[in-house]
Amino acid sequence: MLNQVTHFEQANLKSQLREIANGSVETVLARVNDPVQGPEIQRQAFVSALTGIREGTMTYSGDQLLPMIENEMQTRLTRFQGLSADEESALLQLNSDQRQIVSDNDRKAKNEFLAAAP
Repeated sequence: MLNQVTHFEQANLKSQLREIANGSVETVLARVNDPVQGPEIQRQAFVSALTGIREGTMTYSGDQLLPMIENEMQTRLTRFQGLSADEESALLQLNSDQRQIVSDNDRKAKNEFLAAAP
């Protein structure tokens, strides 16, 4: 049962991280698709690609996309810095479906143990 609870907490943490990454990428893609900012970002990415081709190695120098994603992720991660133990626990706590699964599996294990011959 404890292993299952730990697994669910880890899954909840991964879900939080996935939301941060996906939200960051979506925000940056919105900037790329923006009619005002997009053309400049695309131009700089193109210039960066030409530089990489010219030098024979792609270093992404001058490309704005990676720093934009990193900055957006850092902004989203700041809300997790300095969390108390209670706040962290509340963030990763099991939802009602997960608690029900743990309860059902515990009940099933108990019934199997009680039904087994000594």
